[in-house]
Amino acid sequence: MKNTMPPANLISILLMLLLAAQVVATDMYLPALPQIASDLSSSTGQVQWTLTAYILSFGFMQLVAGTIADRYGRRRTLLWGLAFYVVAGVIGACSENLPLLLLSRIVQGAATAGAVISARAIIRDQYSAVAGLGIMARSMTGMSLIGVLCPVFGGLVTEYWGWHTTLAMIAVFGTLIWCIVFFYFTENHAVSEQDLSVTAIDFLQHKKFLFSSLLAGLSFSGAIAFLMLSPFVFIGEFGMSRIAYGVLPALCSLAFLSGTIACRTALRRWPVPQVVKFGAGLSLLGGVGEFLLWHFGYRTVLTLAVPQCVYMLGHGFHQPCGQGGAVAPFPRCAGRAAALSGFLITATAFVVGQLISHSAVKASQTLVLTMLSLAILLATLSWFAIPRAYSEHAG
Repeated sequence: MKNTMPPANLISILLMLLLAAQVVATDMYLPALPQIASDLSSSTGQVQWTLTAYILSFGFMQLVAGTIADRYGRRRTLLWGLAFYVVAGVIGACSENLPLLLLSRIVQGAATAGAVISARAIIRDQYSAVAGLGIMARSMTGMSLIGVLCPVFGGLVTEYWGWHTTLAMIAVFGTLIWCIVFFYFTENHAVSEQDLSVTAIDFLQHKKFLFSSLLAGLSFSGAIAFLMLSPFVFIGEFGMSRIAYGVLPALCSLAFLSGTIACRTALRRWPVPQVVKFGAGLSLLGGVGEFLLWHFGYRTVLTLAVPQCVYMLGHGFHQPCGQGGAVAPFPRCAGRAAALSGFLITATAFVVGQLISHSAVKASQTLVLTMLSLAILLATLSWFAIPRAYSEHAG
């Protein structure tokens, strides 16, 4: 097994960029959704499928990507996955109809799975279970910094050059990562046939794996709900410009970034269940606060955006602990552990996305009710199920 790693600072940058591949592919084009709907003569629901199809493809492909990453190594998986990521971005940028755009998003979602799963597996390959959570949090801090810039940059590009150029920028980002992997990343971890015999049932029966995956999935669903609904709430209902709207997802990403930094600090002082409980408190404060403000008639941009940012602070705790905690018990088959966990995370978000898409009430009310429901579920899971899982699988 070849296992020569690049310098620590370069691997940190690479992990950050790989995890950010998903953020770039979603957040960059958010401000363009209304323009895409107009240019392609499509409804809001039809255009939302460009995001839903991406998530669905990403979720299912993770199951395949994990096995590929374990059997053939991280480098090969990354090079092929990123190549398809770039090609899909180019096809999307050249699309003149919704079916072709949907196809490009499906391919890009599948390609992103290879990048993200490999990144999570690399973290477990190189670090212990406890240290891996801190590395995951650090990588997500960099990822969220990119997330802060994506919607703002996407809004500017869409406003002045159109949505085709916005999708082309996603391809440029993928090309950058491919070059780093090709020229600098030589690690090619692969596992034995015995390790490949571990089944999905083995993963799912492990409570730390299952509850950590659900924690990340429910938290991620809140972020996806905001991504799907916010353009139609703030641009459609509140009349914000695309450039002004781009600031709001950026603020949420900044809150997530702050949460990952706070999570790293907390993990050095407290056990994981305690850190998760604190994050759940923030999620609950954001979800309940958003609902109460809306219920009592305070319906403005700020009364929606500020509680959402509080929720995203908690999201910054849940993602490193959830994603890292799910993979931690399986160091010898980290690729498939990350894959199945990622599938559960994405499947949860997909179900929530489908419920949102079929909502009979307007987008703003759907957003408020969704965030309240997710916050309550996160608090229940964090305060009861996660501590029990960690006590049963101590160490």
